[in-house]
Amino acid sequence: MKQPNRHDLINLRVYKPDGVEVLEGITGVIEYPMAMHRPVLEFEEIQRGERSRYSGEWCITHVPTGMGFGVRTRYWEDIVGYVNGIKDEPALLMLTDKTMTGHPCYRQLADKHYELRKRYSR
Repeated sequence: MKQPNRHDLINLRVYKPDGVEVLEGITGVIEYPMAMHRPVLEFEEIQRGERSRYSGEWCITHVPTGMGFGVRTRYWEDIVGYVNGIKDEPALLMLTDKTMTGHPCYRQLADKHYELRKRYSR
C-alpha cells in the first residue's frame, strides 16, 4: 500500500463527544473498514491557519463509526501492518459502536487490537 501524500485526500467521519463530524480533504487512504490518515487535531489546526505542516504521524479510524483506534505512529509500515492484521475481523463490519460491541466476535477483535497495538505502536 502506497503512503498517501498531500494530494491523496479523503472525507472522514470522526466521532467527537458532541457527535459525529465529517472532515473533508484530510490526507489519507481508506482500506475499508478503516482509514489511515494524518491526525485530526493537526488537520483542524491547519484548516484554522494555526499550523502549516503535519508532524509526520499517522492514525487509524473506523470508517462506519468514526471511532479512532488509538494507534499513532510516524512509521507508515506500522500503520499498514496494523490494518492488514485487523481489517478482516467480522465485528469491524458493524455500523455502530453498539452493534460492534454486541457482535459475537467482538472479544476476538479486542484481543487482536491489543496484540497488534503493542506490536505496531512505537
